[in-house]
Amino acid sequence: MRKLLVLIACGFSSALTAVFAAESAVTPYADPTQMECPWPKMSHYKQPWRGYLETRSGYDFLNGLGINLCTPSENEELGIRLLAETGIKTFRIEIGWGEMSWSEAALNNEARVRRRLALCARYGIRPTLLINAHQGVPCPLKFFERRLLADAPKGSHSVRLDNVADLVVGRSGLNGLSDYWAAEGLITAIRPDTGEVTLSKALPKDLKAGPLPLATLKYAPLHPVGTPEFDETAAGWVKHALTLCRLAEEEGVKEYDLEIWNELTFGTYFLDINNYYDKEAPKVTVQQPDFLNEGGRCWELARRTTAAVKQAHPNVRVIWGFSNTTFYHCRIDRLPPGTDGQSYHPYGTGTRTFAGVLERQDQPALEGFVPTYDMRLMEGWAPTFIQTECLIRHLRPDVRLSTKAPGVNRFYHYMTEHGVCTTECGVNDAPGAWRLKALCATRSYCLWLNKGIDVLHYFSAYEEQVTGFGLLPTELPKLPAESRFDDVATPPMRAVRNLSRAFAGSVPLERTDALGVDVVSLGPESKVFEGDASHPPLWHRDVLAVLPFQLNPKKHAVAVYVMTRDALKPLPPETFRLTFSGVKGSRVEAVDVLRGEPLDVQVKTLGVDKLEIVLPVTETPVILTIGQ
Repeated sequence: MRKLLVLIACGFSSALTAVFAAESAVTPYADPTQMECPWPKMSHYKQPWRGYLETRSGYDFLNGLGINLCTPSENEELGIRLLAETGIKTFRIEIGWGEMSWSEAALNNEARVRRRLALCARYGIRPTLLINAHQGVPCPLKFFERRLLADAPKGSHSVRLDNVADLVVGRSGLNGLSDYWAAEGLITAIRPDTGEVTLSKALPKDLKAGPLPLATLKYAPLHPVGTPEFDETAAGWVKHALTLCRLAEEEGVKEYDLEIWNELTFGTYFLDINNYYDKEAPKVTVQQPDFLNEGGRCWELARRTTAAVKQAHPNVRVIWGFSNTTFYHCRIDRLPPGTDGQSYHPYGTGTRTFAGVLERQDQPALEGFVPTYDMRLMEGWAPTFIQTECLIRHLRPDVRLSTKAPGVNRFYHYMTEHGVCTTECGVNDAPGAWRLKALCATRSYCLWLNKGIDVLHYFSAYEEQVTGFGLLPTELPKLPAESRFDDVATPPMRAVRNLSRAFAGSVPLERTDALGVDVVSLGPESKVFEGDASHPPLWHRDVLAVLPFQLNPKKHAVAVYVMTRDALKPLPPETFRLTFSGVKGSRVEAVDVLRGEPLDVQVKTLGVDKLEIVLPVTETPVILTIGQ
C-alpha cells in the first residue's frame, strides 16, 4: 500500500491502470503538465511534445519537407529530379563566403551555383541559401606557397621565408597549424632584408624547412563592433549575401530564404580575431559585448545583413543560424530587427546509454531518478527533457505564436539539419541502414512539422556510403540521366514519397479545424524502460505520437506511431483505440508509410463529428486520412 501511495503522489497514475484492467487510458492525451520541467532540470518521464495538440496545415506540411542538397556534380539534375519526385519542396544550399572570387566579380563556382538555382526554379523547389565563413576558406582569399628557410621549433613566434613579396600584415598567414584553418598564424611584422616574419601566435608544432602553405585573406577576421576592421569585413559579407540573392532571382527563383551562419561547434574561428592570437596576448584586450547579443560581433553582422537584404529583397526570409546549436543564447524577441526566423540542429539520433546516473550535474533529475537503457531516438533528444534545452520550450503554441523578432509579423522555426548516421547506431549493413534512415526521415518530418517547426531540411541528400547520412542512391553518379524513380529510389525515398502522397489534396487554409483525441491502450503492453522501487516504468503507451493535420475543408490526416527510444528494437504491434472529435466524415484510410501498404483498421461512428478507430501501432508511422 505504501508503494501505491508513493506512485499516486508522484503523478504516475497511468502506470497503475494496467494493474487493474486490460484497457489503459492515456488521460489526458494532450497534457499541459508534461511541459512542466523548470529550467535547468531534466526528466526521462516527461513528454513535453504531448503538452499540446495542434491541428497543423497539411499544405504547410508538404512545403516543409526539405533536405540539404549535398550532391555530386555528376548527374546532379537527376538527383534533384528524384528528390522533387520524392516530395521534397525545399533545399538547403550552402554557398560560403569563401566561394567568392578575390575580385568579388563572381563566385569561383558560379556556373554550378546558377545551374542549381535554375533547377530549383524548374522543379518548384524553394532554396534556403546558407552563407557561412568557415575558417578553412572564410572569405575571398589567395592560397599560395613559400619556402621555409630554416626549421622552426614549436613555440616560435617567427619564421624565415624565401620570399616576402605581396604578404600583407594582418591578412597573410600560415595555414593549418592546428586545424583546417587558413592564415591561422597571421603575419604581424615583416623584415624584407632577412625574410623573417613575426607571427600572431606561437607555433603549436615543429616546422621543417621546405614548402610552407600560406593564404592571404581579403578581409580580416571579426574585430569588435565599432572598429574599421569590423566595418570593412561586415561590408564584404553583406555584399556576398546580396550577390546570392541576385543570382537566385536571375535564375528564376521566386521564393527563397537566407540563413546566416551554420553552427558554432566547428569552423568558427573567423568570428573572433583573438582566435588568431596567443591566448596570453590577445589582439583585443577590451571587454566586448556578448557576441550573439546586441552590440556583439555576430549580432551586428546579422543586423547589417538583414537590413541590407530586406531593403533590396523585401520578400526574402532571413533566418538566424547562430541558434543551430545554441537554441537559447539570444532571446527571440532580442534578435536583430527584421529576423524572420531561427534554425536548429538537434540530431542526437546516435546511440546514447543511460546508466542510472546523471550525465550532467547542472541538470538535476526532476523525479530524482535516472533509468538504465540505451537510446537511439530518431527524432533526436530535443522533443524530450532528457536535456533541459528541450525545443518544445520554443515551439509550444503559447510561446511560439506570441514571440517574434522586432519588426516582423510572423516568426518561423527552421530545422536546417537533422538526420542519422547509421554507424553511430551500430548499423553497418545496407538493408539496416536504409530502414533506419527511412524511419528517421518519416518520423522526424511527422513530429517536428506538427509540433511547430515550419521547415525541416533532412541531412542529407547524398553520400557515397550507404551507412552515411544520404537518402539518394549511392550509385547516383553512374545512373542514366533518364532513370525512373521506381527503378532507382532507395527505401527512405520511397517512404518519404508515401508520406507526401498521403497528404495529396492539401490546400492553403486560413485556419484549421482542430481535432481532439482520447487514447486507450488495449491488451498487452511493453515498456520504454524499467523503474525502481519508488518510480514506475515508462510505458510505450505514454510515447504514442498522434499528430493531426488538416488537408482541406473536408479531410484530416493523422500520423500515428509509437515514439520508441531505441530504433534498433522493433516494437511488436500494440493495439490502441483512438477516439477523435471534430472529424469531417466517417471515411477512413490508413497507410504504413515505410511499406506503402494499406492497413486494416476498425472504425465506429459515435456521432456527427466523432469517430472511434482501433488499430495496431508499431514504431513506424501510419497515416490515417479521415473525411467525407
